[in-house]
Amino acid sequence: MASKGKATATARRKSDFLNHAKAKSSEPLKTSGKKSLPEPTHIGHFLMMLLMKVCRTILLVDTSVKIGVYLIGVMMGSIICDLFVVPQTFLSFKHNPLNQYFVKLGWGWTLTFVGLYILMTSYIYCCRDKARICQHLMRLVVGTFWWYVCTTLFVKIENLVGICSNSEHGNKSACISAGKSWLGFDISGHVFLEIHCLLTISEEVKTFKEWSKLKVVLEDEDIVHKRKITEEEVRRSEQDYKTFTPFIKIVIAVLSVMLILFEVMLLSSTVYRFHTLSQKVAASFIAVGCWFISYRIIFRSDSPFPFVPAMPGHSPLQFMKVQ
Repeated sequence: MASKGKATATARRKSDFLNHAKAKSSEPLKTSGKKSLPEPTHIGHFLMMLLMKVCRTILLVDTSVKIGVYLIGVMMGSIICDLFVVPQTFLSFKHNPLNQYFVKLGWGWTLTFVGLYILMTSYIYCCRDKARICQHLMRLVVGTFWWYVCTTLFVKIENLVGICSNSEHGNKSACISAGKSWLGFDISGHVFLEIHCLLTISEEVKTFKEWSKLKVVLEDEDIVHKRKITEEEVRRSEQDYKTFTPFIKIVIAVLSVMLILFEVMLLSSTVYRFHTLSQKVAASFIAVGCWFISYRIIFRSDSPFPFVPAMPGHSPLQFMKVQ
């Protein structure tokens, strides 16, 4: 009897333990108050984040700061060139590959990749509005105007004010053909072109600084009430943002490389004796003047005329501050 009672007590204790464990497991889990760890970042995503961080550092330096650096750099480099003999490198030869295939075609490269960037970004933040997209692309038309007019004028000025070492030849082509030297004021087309491209890239990529903010704006549930846009426009812009952002990042990477190459070639054009100090300084100030007229006077966000180019980032979504 004693052993039977002992067995019954043991069975009861086991039953109570199991019931208690079952009841405890059915209770909702209590959090410890600590935040759960995020999922591990994919190596490809990490590398892209790192690349974009480097590109932002390269591209998003304030344009005014860059202008000061370029102007001072051209003057100081030209003085060093006149006072000291700079060691010869492959960049000191006019026919080096970077000069032949990059600088001489510099505006073509800039027009292509900056044009792609403007087209894709404005397509998103202008909600596919063709008139607004054209307003943004018109900035490149103005840039092309400055490139063509200035480089043409440089040639005409050199022919107009120059003289041949042999007075029998009155124009440059005849003078050079005769094996003589033409002495004229040859404004550096390379310095002008390099600074013109550098400042254009610098201004146009400013929208990338606020690119993540655009995503937040598009995901705002009250965006339709805050901005003068429809739900359909928001939906399409959200879709386009997801579709084009990877391609935009690729173009940003290419523009970063182009900016570095232009700065290297600007240094080369400055420290080697292709032009005199006054010719290089004149070219740099003309390039800065073209930038100022374009981005501080002509391009306006409040213009009532649809054909006037708008500032980068001007959008009905108002995701960034523009002038």
